[in-house]
Amino acid sequence: MLKNKMKWLPLAAIFLVPLAGCMDDDNEVIEPVPTAYVSIYNASPDAPELDISVDNRPIFNQPLGYTDYSRYLNFFTGDRELKISSFNANNTLVDTTVNFEADKAYSMFIADDLDDLTAVVVEDNADAPEAGEALIRMVHLSPDAPAVDLLDGDGTSLFANQAFKQATDFMAVDADTYTLNLNAAGSSDNVLSVPDATFREGGIYTIIVRGFATPPAGNSNSLSIQILSNRQ
Repeated sequence: MLKNKMKWLPLAAIFLVPLAGCMDDDNEVIEPVPTAYVSIYNASPDAPELDISVDNRPIFNQPLGYTDYSRYLNFFTGDRELKISSFNANNTLVDTTVNFEADKAYSMFIADDLDDLTAVVVEDNADAPEAGEALIRMVHLSPDAPAVDLLDGDGTSLFANQAFKQATDFMAVDADTYTLNLNAAGSSDNVLSVPDATFREGGIYTIIVRGFATPPAGNSNSLSIQILSNRQ
């Protein structure tokens, strides 16, 4: 199933760092605070709704559920302490340090099943697409799926032998509507097809492989593809 929607999650004011210089009371210019830009996506198919905090300050004022994601948020740079816990609970599921550099954009994917929950952080390093083109990349976030290939409807390989938690670089494609076929790596064994995947001219997209290839009992989050826009 292709799920192409955007969920905007409110950002706590503490993380709205200034982006431009201003004047203090003595008419001296105050330099802008160095800023990084971070989007967050919950790809864990069996985790509960989550709370995310950075330096012990909550980012959102509502839970981050499975497949929820945010726009790019303004983060302070340097080493930041990241904690992930169940929503409205004290159990810390992830406690780690992440480094962010000034003026760079990142995507943070909350990945794996609940017992092995982790944060996968990748830098979103892409130039503007050329005329008539879009940029796409793929991130493999299905915890029990093998390495996969992604092909278009003509059988042309887009991304090959992508393993779990691996993110590709962005690549240029003609702006168009595609059929996407997900195969087991190195084979013609098709495990998922997505018709009518549209990449618009000038767009920058992340193709996420998510869910369980074999969902456990009581879990309906089966293998699927979601396409996110990296444009703000």
